[in-house]
Formats: sequence, structure tokens, C-alpha cells
Amino acid sequence: MDFINNMLRNAYAKGFKTLNEADCYQILRRIGIKTPQIKTAAANDDIGKTLKDFPGEKIVIKILSEKTLHKTDKGGVKICTKDKAEQTFKAMAAAFPEAKSFMLTEFIDYPPFALGREILLGARLDEAFGPVITLGFGGTDSEYFAKNLKEEVRTALTAALNADFDSFIENSLLWRYAGGKARGGKPQISKAALSETLQKLAGLMLHFSPLNKNAEFFIEEFEINPLCAGGGKLTALDGVLRFKKAEFAKSGHAVTERGLQSLLNPKSAAVIGVSGKKMNMGRIILNNIIKAGFNKENLFVIKAGEREIDGVKCVPDFNSLPQKIDALILSVPAGSAVQTLRDCAQSGKVNGVVLISGGIGEKEGSAGLDLELKEIIKEGKKTNPDFTLNGSNSLGLVSNPSNFNSLFIPTEKFTPPLGFNPSLAPSAFISQSGAFMLASLGKTEHVKPLYAVMTGNQQDATVTDYAKYLIKENKIKLLMLYIEGLKQNEGEALRQAVSQAKKQGIKTLIYMAGRTPSGQKAVMGHTASIAGNYFTAKKILSQAGAFMAENLEEFEDLCQSLSFCAGKEFKNNKVFMLSNAGFETSAMADSVKADSQLNPAAPEDELKNEIASILARYGLSSLADVRNPLDVTPMCPDAAALEVMRAAVQSGQYGAVLFCTVPVSPAIKTLEAEDPSFLKEFAAAAREYNIPAFASVSAGARYDYYRKTGQENGLPVFDHADKAVKIIEKLLKNN
Repeated sequence: MDFINNMLRNAYAKGFKTLNEADCYQILRRIGIKTPQIKTAAANDDIGKTLKDFPGEKIVIKILSEKTLHKTDKGGVKICTKDKAEQTFKAMAAAFPEAKSFMLTEFIDYPPFALGREILLGARLDEAFGPVITLGFGGTDSEYFAKNLKEEVRTALTAALNADFDSFIENSLLWRYAGGKARGGKPQISKAALSETLQKLAGLMLHFSPLNKNAEFFIEEFEINPLCAGGGKLTALDGVLRFKKAEFAKSGHAVTERGLQSLLNPKSAAVIGVSGKKMNMGRIILNNIIKAGFNKENLFVIKAGEREIDGVKCVPDFNSLPQKIDALILSVPAGSAVQTLRDCAQSGKVNGVVLISGGIGEKEGSAGLDLELKEIIKEGKKTNPDFTLNGSNSLGLVSNPSNFNSLFIPTEKFTPPLGFNPSLAPSAFISQSGAFMLASLGKTEHVKPLYAVMTGNQQDATVTDYAKYLIKENKIKLLMLYIEGLKQNEGEALRQAVSQAKKQGIKTLIYMAGRTPSGQKAVMGHTASIAGNYFTAKKILSQAGAFMAENLEEFEDLCQSLSFCAGKEFKNNKVFMLSNAGFETSAMADSVKADSQLNPAAPEDELKNEIASILARYGLSSLADVRNPLDVTPMCPDAAALEVMRAAVQSGQYGAVLFCTVPVSPAIKTLEAEDPSFLKEFAAAAREYNIPAFASVSAGARYDYYRKTGQENGLPVFDHADKAVKIIEKLLKNN
């Protein structure tokens, strides 16, 4: 790598931060990637003798300019026969007077329009994930493919030394064509050859990245387009490289497990910012903690001049606390928050702080406060290594193991997620946005996470810190994350955490904001986050095993589905579907695409005969044929539908079951006054046989009680059959 480093050093000394194509070819050959034979020439050179050294009848002439990187679009690339080469060369020299040199290149003859023969192989230094490899369709139409095929056209993977490049290639859309997997297609290259090329590029990127503490330069981007596949070989036909002087970020504050434990499972707590005269934010928090059942003997208010407030003992300052406190809720105006936190840190009497105050680091002109806050945290850790800050701009946190609710929202406005639903898998919800968490849990009140934490601006503890801790603690089966931005190198840590969670049987559900330039701007205005590249994060985290929600509604749908299904693996991809309405069975069937992961397999003979017998017993044989999806008609009573679904569950033939209903039928009990029990019994059967189960209720608010009955018993209940099918499809894909 010394030769390459010297190239970068020489270019940097000349004021360049890019390399021309000839230099890129030198680098590629050094790392073992094949390129055409080349020679460089000045504008006034006689190229006649040079032409004799190249094989074939054609030659490629390209300008070499650090300013003109997309040469083809500017007319800076010409293919001509050797007898026309000198004429073409002179014309190009006249057209590009700024070009000091040109490159004469061996012509590589290959069919340019064979899909999968031209590959875009790129690498870039992502702030959150480090070196990232991208793979997609290349050539002059690569931008068209990216625009019109969107995310399917390319995929990304961290350039870790132990990266699984074979699986990465196998799961890419490009490999369907380059590997000859498409109908009538022929393989252009072997997977082993492509994997080896990716590993070589990854090795280069790792060497010139922050992961190499001796690096003098970082390669920010290296794009090979096209990388030509043919005859079992790969040849790079173009290259663009951007680099910069190495700048290593200062290491952040170390967050200890004890500090996080103090916040997640506090045994003692204090609140500062409580009014003794009115119901201000601090007093709302104090009352919420009391109502949650937290032990008052271990709860304190820090307030001078008061003996107690709402039955809680007051102390004048931090040093007067009779014991070391696990969690302090700091709810004072931003203007005094910094000094209050400094007093807290210097006292050494507090492990975890939930800083409610906002406006620090998220508004223009608050950068100074942000830096001051981080310096206080740093100094506080010197006094107490477990000193940990959650926030600023945090809405609070809820810990069910500790009966602790520090939200500043009155309980009449929002029902806190206190308690435990035995029908659902134990979960945790970590969110940078408090409002997002409240909105999501407000719509899925039956979901009661063990921990619900709003991290706010993450000046210290981050979403990733909590994720790593909770995965190691291994008490949950579902981890839900809302992320507005990943800080430097944090993405790779999160990827590793998600991967570890999958190994332990923990499902991870992520919604990531800041997907567009305007979205990133909105995120930066809301919290002091670094909005990352959504495409990169989605590809890498989904490959690690995370469920990446496409929108807010899907997050809520996956939240309720995974809360029930976590710990219940799909034994196969066959799904039995039943409805009492013909339009729903049609909608379910139409939602299953030809290449779907979901298989609506017909019941096998034994199950088919059993279902036929059930239908006959309830007088439905003349109305319904046994198939999948099964339309049992509006005349089907609850008992018959339940027997059919239990038969499907018990058969062992299916990996999941879906019951959809239009609840207006008089044959079934769906109103509160009728005391409906079907969804409860259906959920119980699914739990008994440990099988993922889903339901849909296609009706309005009149049937909310019916939906709620199913949800409280852990059953994911949707409002449309096709939505349920879509969610099951996503769960199967990531099974």
C-alpha cells in the first residue's frame, strides 16, 4: 500500500483531491484488479509509434483531467480505428485545451448491452458505517437504472474483513443477470471471481479509512464503472477516486453498563425543577413516578426551602442527598440546565440523568451550550465513571421492572405503557423522538415494553448504546428503534448489535428518519443528530437482520405483529387464509405475487377432509369449497370458523394462519354487547401451537371493541386483508 499512499501524497501536494483515470488504473492493478493496457500522451505528442504497442484494430482515447470526471458526457472519450487515431487525437486536444494529457487505452471488445455484463462497483467512506461497498448495474445507463429501479438496482455492504461477500452477491439484483439466473441468461462471471474482486476493493478501503489508525489519507469514494464481465474475467474500464487527508475523530464519552442500568432499572430517583405551588412540568413528572408505584422512600425532590412535596422528601442540593441516586430527572429551563448539570456532575451523587430541557445543540446559536454540556459530561465521568446522560430534549423514560414513569405527559393525556401483557413477547422501545414513541404506543396500547426510553439529542447515551446493553441483558425478544441519525462510526456498532440480536433470537424493528435532503434538514432541526445515508443504513441493517419499516404505518403494523410473533419462528412459508367474505379471499389471493415468499398452499388431503367435515357439520358444504384462501361465507358462525382455524393450526402443514372477517354478519359475535370471544380463542390456539397468527377486521369504529379484544390477547389485527398479507410477506422474507 506504500506505492498507493505515495500517489495520494503527491496528488495532495499538488492541490488535488481526486485522481485521474490513469492513476486509478495503477491502483487497481496494484490490488489485483485487471485493467486495459494504457499509455499516456501529452497534447502535442506524436502517437503513431505508441499505437503499434496495442493489440487489435481499435483504440480508445480519453482526456485526463481531475476537473472532468464524467468524460463520456463531455465528449472526452472516443473509440476509433488505429488509422483514424491521430486525427481523432488532434481534434480532442483542440476541444479540451485544459487537458494536459490524454490516455490511450486498449479497446476491450464486449457486447455492451448485455444486462449484467456492465457492473457498477463502488466504495465510499460512510460516516456512520465506515467503508461501504456498493454493487449494481453499470455503464452509461447506470444513473437511469438507479432513478427508475430505485433501491433494487444496487445494494450495499460494510467492507469489514469478515464480510459475507458471497451472500451479498447472491442477494443482489445484478447477480440475477451477471450470474445467468434470469430466464435464457448466460453467466458472465463466476461468483468466486466477483467476490474476490469485492474483497480486494474492501481491503483497499479498509487500509485508507479511520479503521487504520496509521492512515495518512482516507479514500472517500472509489467508483469503477463499468467493471466489464465476460469470458470469466472482470476488467475495469473506468475509475474515479476522491480522497482527503486523514482526520481521526476524538473518541466519545464511554457509557458504562452500570450507568445504563441505573437509567433503565432505577432503584432510587430524584427530580429537580418541581414547583411547590403549581402543576409545572417537574411536578407532573413527580406525580407520574408516584402513580407508577415507585417506592417513595427512595424518591427525592431537590428543592431548597421545602420539606416535602406531594409526600416526597425535599433536599436543598445534590450534596444533601442521603444516598447515591440511580436516576435524576432534570426538568429546568435550558438557560439554567447547564449549570444545574454541572453541580450534579461535580457532586458525584448521581449515576444517570434524564435531561428534559430542550434547545441545546438543536437550535441555531446553541452550539456553544452543546459543547459546554459535553465537557460537563466528560468531567462528570472523571468523578463518577458511571455518570450517564440521557438527553437533552428527552421526553423521559418508562421502566416496568422498576415501576418508574418519568414522562412529563399527564396520564389523562396519555396512558403510559405500564404493566405487562402476557400474550406478547417482552420488548423494549428506544427512540430519539419522544413524540414518535408516544404516537406509536398510543395506537398500540396493548404493547407494553419493559423499557420505553426517549434519548433526545444523545449528547451522551445513544440509541445504539441502549440497544447493545439490552441485547446483552437478553431479557427481551423484540427491540424497537426510532433513529434520526447515526453519529460517526455508530452505524457499524449498530450493525453488530443487530446481528448479535438475531443470533440470540431477538427481533429488531427500525424506523429511520432523514431519508431525503429535506428530511435530513428537518431531522437536524429537531434533534442534534447526524442524519445518515438512508439507503446505506437500510441495506446494511436489513442484511444484519433488522426489519426496516418503510413508513410510520408499517412501523406500527410490524410493532404489533412482531410483539406477538417474536419467539414464534415460521416453520415454513405456507399460510392458511380464511374469510367470511368473497371479496377478501380475492384480495388475499391477489396480494400474493408470483415471486412471493408467501405460499397459499392448498390443504393436503387429511386436512382438506377434516375441513370439509367441519363445514358439513355446520351446513356450509353447499356454500363453500375447501381451498386456500377459504371463503366460508357470511353464514359461517364463530364456532365453525374456530374449528377450521384450529384444524389448520394443529395440522402442522402451515407456518402461519390468517383470519379475516367482515364483522357485520349476524352469524358471528362482534359487538361489545355480544361478548365476542372468537379472536381471543383464535389467539390462544396460535399460542398453544406456537404458530404466528394474524387477523383482519374490515369495518369502521363500531367494531373497535372486537379489534381490541384480539389485540389485548396479542393478536395482530389489521383493517384490511391485503395489508395483513403484505406484513406476513415481510415477516417471511426476514424469517
